[in-house]
Amino acid sequence: MSDTARRSYGVGALAGTAAFVLTYVFVYALSIPTVQDALLTNIAESFGDDRAAWKIVGWVFFNAQFVTTTITVNIPFLGGTSAVNFIAENESLSPILYLLPPAVLTAAGMATARLDGAADIGRAVRVGPAVVLGYLPLAVLGSVLFTVSAGESGQGAPTLLTAIVLAGIVYPVVFGTVGAALATALGEL
Repeated sequence: MSDTARRSYGVGALAGTAAFVLTYVFVYALSIPTVQDALLTNIAESFGDDRAAWKIVGWVFFNAQFVTTTITVNIPFLGGTSAVNFIAENESLSPILYLLPPAVLTAAGMATARLDGAADIGRAVRVGPAVVLGYLPLAVLGSVLFTVSAGESGQGAPTLLTAIVLAGIVYPVVFGTVGAALATALGEL
């Protein structure tokens, strides 16, 4: 692999990392009041998970990428497992949240192409997907770190496989490529 390719992929990885962090920060800013007032946060905190709010914001972060949250309740006769998207099922959370990951990942793809100096669409299509190199590891890590446990009564976490495939791979590859292609097209104007 040439030094130019390494640099391009390194830039893509940094842009993907920045995109993940920025998207989480934006989702946090827009959803933390609703999350702090949520019954789930209060239940998790009463069972000993004092830091549940930032983790539940992580659920919303993944929900914004159509990754459900798997909630398991271990209470006899009342328990079970369900998959939930809190943005879709909660009127207090704005559907605008769905636009954040694509917008930030598109910007990351644009930045990657600009820093790479991509001048044609072929080059943009090769460097844009490099955003996944930074986004995927954080999506995997986040899907584990955003697990909330309510003692023996249950737990909730982003649905792991969907978090990896949809949020970790599909979103950054698609929107990173779109951003890189846009940067190239706008550069020709």
